[in-house]
Amino acid sequence: MREIGETARGQIVTDISVFIPVYKESQQLPNILAKLVSQDASKEIFVSIDEPETQFLEKIQGFADVKFIINKKRIGKANALNNSVKLSSGKVLLFLDADVELPDDPGFLKKIIDEMRHTDILDIKKRVIRNSFLSKMTYYEYFTFNISAWIASESLHKCPATNGAAFAIRRETFDAIGGFSNVVAEDLDIATRAFLKGYSFAYTKEVEVQNVVHSSWRKWFKQRRRWAIGQALWLKGCYKELFKECMKKPQIFLPGLFFLYPSLAMFFLTVIVPSNWLRESLVMFSFLLSMKFNIALPVFLASLAIADLLKALLISMASFVVTAITFHIFARKLEFKMRLHELFIYYFFYSIAWLAIIAAGYIQVLVFKKKAAPDWVT
Repeated sequence: MREIGETARGQIVTDISVFIPVYKESQQLPNILAKLVSQDASKEIFVSIDEPETQFLEKIQGFADVKFIINKKRIGKANALNNSVKLSSGKVLLFLDADVELPDDPGFLKKIIDEMRHTDILDIKKRVIRNSFLSKMTYYEYFTFNISAWIASESLHKCPATNGAAFAIRRETFDAIGGFSNVVAEDLDIATRAFLKGYSFAYTKEVEVQNVVHSSWRKWFKQRRRWAIGQALWLKGCYKELFKECMKKPQIFLPGLFFLYPSLAMFFLTVIVPSNWLRESLVMFSFLLSMKFNIALPVFLASLAIADLLKALLISMASFVVTAITFHIFARKLEFKMRLHELFIYYFFYSIAWLAIIAAGYIQVLVFKKKAAPDWVT
């Protein structure tokens, strides 16, 4: 293992520098490094490890071409990445989470370098490995990330968000916006600052990584709670500037919001669509029924009681059908697989649960003034 300390940036400039932050250990890291070191590109690879496990360090000793930064105390993801960038020389900076799997493609890094010729920030296609019920639900969630990024890339060439599991940025752009801020949602924050300063954004479906996600609901909840609080803190800090920019193209950003949180459309329509028309239809039905059967009063009373319920049911099913058709179109375009029964569970259960966690995160930040997630450190 080649461990490095705080040295000045080398004079030899490489085409791309790759950065992988690790907390304690990563089962995927040895496979990631094996594929990276064999890449046919001018590259350098940095792995920053906070509080590493001894057995984990033994597993990665054979990677002599990788530069390891060992932090005996936890310094946090943003600090680890900023420190690593200071030691690098690449024209393009590629950030990868330690829980991704790379394709068996020796030209993976070259493709990213080529894609970066025409943009400042590149969001890389991410597909979840489907090996559990929870991963199948998360698969659709990541699919919505890809849809939103593709729409922003094609329509505006700008985007206020990126998924930090795999993205690239030009060095001069990274330096100009001051690198990562020490916040919970460091990936959202850096993308938003680049967006507000007018830097270009692109999404690529030609380069892909696969995400290994939690199969434990407890770990999933812990992660999503952190994400929700991070998102609330992020939006609290930039909502004025972000709102002004997004309202210039609401026809692009509002659909993106509903792609990310599809159950929002169901709740929104349920609230704004009046129930009067349904009540009137049911009353008319009870009147016509009474002309043949003497049960007008019970039917009338039942009509008043179930009108709102029927409205919610009709809107829910209609919005799901529209969502399923839309998702099917984008699934073909972005080469994702979609199963209707899985989408049904995702739409009516998983996405609602995730939305509830987000709402709780916003309440904690806006009402109870929470400033950090429980498992996050500065």
